[in-house]
Amino acid sequence: MAGDLGILLHDNRMQAELSITLAPAHHGQRIRHRSPAGRHLLNQGLHRVSAECDTRSTPSARLLELADFQLKGRRPEFTRNTNTGKWTDTLLFGLLATRWPGPAARST
Repeated sequence: MAGDLGILLHDNRMQAELSITLAPAHHGQRIRHRSPAGRHLLNQGLHRVSAECDTRSTPSARLLELADFQLKGRRPEFTRNTNTGKWTDTLLFGLLATRWPGPAARST
C-alpha cells in the first residue's frame, strides 16, 4: 500500500479536512499526484476542503498544490516534535467550491 487518506467531516457538514500519509517506501516516487479527493468532496456539496503540512515537507506542499489546493497561510511553531522537542511551522491549504471551476462552483 502506498499510503492512506483520511477525511474529517466537520459537524456543519459543509467543510472537511484531508490527512494524507505516504508510506516511506514510496517517498520520492512520482505517484499519481493529481488526486481528485478534494474536488470529489466539493462535488458532493462541501464548501471547503482543507489540508496542512509541515513547512519542511516540500514534497507534501507540492502534492497539495498539484491537487489544486491553494496556500492559505502559515502557523508558526504549531506542531511540537515529540522526539526532539522542537516546534515546527505548519502550512495551511484550502480548496473552495466557489473558486474551483468544476461542477461544484457552477452550482453555487
